[in-house]
Amino acid sequence: MKKIVIIFAVLVAIVALPYSPMLFELATAQSQPIKGIVKEGDVIFQTTQSRQSPLIQLATRSKISHCGIVVMRNGKPYVLETLNTLKLTPLDKFVARSKGGKYWLKRSDKENIKIKYDHYLGKSYDVAFRLDNDIYYCSELVYDIYKKQLGIELCKPKKIDDYLILCTEKLPIIKKEMQRRGIKKEEYAVAPVDVFRSEKLRRVKL
Repeated sequence: MKKIVIIFAVLVAIVALPYSPMLFELATAQSQPIKGIVKEGDVIFQTTQSRQSPLIQLATRSKISHCGIVVMRNGKPYVLETLNTLKLTPLDKFVARSKGGKYWLKRSDKENIKIKYDHYLGKSYDVAFRLDNDIYYCSELVYDIYKKQLGIELCKPKKIDDYLILCTEKLPIIKKEMQRRGIKKEEYAVAPVDVFRSEKLRRVKL
């Protein structure tokens, strides 16, 4: 029941927001078949139907609430992503889980990308959204791989204090949730939409 109240409070806050181009700029999500088009290193974005998806959308004023990175395994495409733990998800299952089956796909101009992912598998989800530990949330994972393995910094981390969610601190239930998860204003984070807006990735046209 408590979780339902949190989601309801956030949805009310989203509806109450004034119109912002940032919130609606991603209207052209794709739903076409994707197999045979993706390459290793592609970054795929979606709107999930998870409990925290409305929180992320509110905080970043974006439809995007989750992302992962495409890797090839035995000739088949998977998405390296963070759920409860960090895992490989078959590409078609990742897309099917998206709201409305829609997604956004972006790609680096770097050729012949090979992702080393064994180190990440099985790690816990980083509920506190911190960059200085060895566990990960979705966009941090993509950011970390691109920076450490490909030498590409996709975006600059921002203070959590800069994200819109802090406007909801007057809602006690939201403030309590942040405290429960150990989310601190002064920490730096990378949101899915920050990665999406990177000038170092280009949109893949299907």
